[in-house]
Amino acid sequence: MKRTIFIPTMLDSFNMRYTPFLAIFLAILSPAFATAQQSSIESALQKGNATELGTYCAKSVDRILPEDDDTYSAADAITVLSDFFNKQGVKGYKRVHLNAPQEGRANYSIGDLYTAKGTYRTTIYFDTQQKITEIRIQK
Repeated sequence: MKRTIFIPTMLDSFNMRYTPFLAIFLAILSPAFATAQQSSIESALQKGNATELGTYCAKSVDRILPEDDDTYSAADAITVLSDFFNKQGVKGYKRVHLNAPQEGRANYSIGDLYTAKGTYRTTIYFDTQQKITEIRIQK
């Protein structure tokens, strides 16, 4: 009994023809998802909403504030940030710089947090899943 192996040439042709286009499409589309997340993070900072910001936090967050520097669980970081936002009276936030991850380095965003008590330079670092791993707020 002779066996014949069926090779779907149409499918191979399709894959060869459209795979590069699919890869380019995904490469173009993936920053759009990151941009939407960045917009939500910026919106939370503009409102001084630590709870909304907490939805983008990793399990633990390094937090550096003018009077405090420690690593907290996401829930504790939200509490401390909420206290900070309430004491400072957040008026707005403007992103100044956003970088893309390169050669194993972290993705980060730099901006200015405007409060009733002054302007703070804010740096946010993200892990590979685009979760916040560190928040630095400096006068």
